[in-house]
Amino acid sequence: MVNKISAEEFYDNFAPNYDDVLKDPKCNAQHVYEAVKIFHQYNYHQGSVLDIGCGTGFLSQLLQGDFEYTGIDISANMLEYATKRGYKTIHKLIETALPEIDTQSYDFVFCLSSLHCVEDAKTAIDHLYRIARQAIFISIDETTEEYIENFVVPVYEHSKIVIENAIEDYFILGWTSPTTGIPIQTRMIYIEKKLK
Repeated sequence: MVNKISAEEFYDNFAPNYDDVLKDPKCNAQHVYEAVKIFHQYNYHQGSVLDIGCGTGFLSQLLQGDFEYTGIDISANMLEYATKRGYKTIHKLIETALPEIDTQSYDFVFCLSSLHCVEDAKTAIDHLYRIARQAIFISIDETTEEYIENFVVPVYEHSKIVIENAIEDYFILGWTSPTTGIPIQTRMIYIEKKLK
């Protein structure tokens, strides 16, 4: 078992190298590209995006269209990079930020490989349903016992959680942990919201 540090400290230190790791073939960050592929498959071209656990705002480099981005992240250093990419930012824990966001206030909600840092994923996902107007894109990592023990930040396993009304819901090899070398299976989920 490794000594754990806070997620904020870990991601603050990780921020300068984050984009390079996402692009590194060894990390093989397919979950991000898969979410973008699903997004483009449904022909979305404009609107507001809430990017939960946004990191450096890398998502904005991949989505094609006219979008306004808001990002939630625990790391101030990550958010500095996101701001340079035009993001409005919310520097809070996911669990703290989500309840404060208005109902149906964003067209699209992305939550890519962030829920493993949240203890109560069900409540977080309920907020995603509440906040999104058009569509929700979630990737949930299958955090193995080995990964939970060896990753320096406390993480949780949520990959079996029940998701209502998903149009897409399947597993891919999402990424390989740059710190532990452990390959992570990722569940890709797409939910369409119908406006009442």
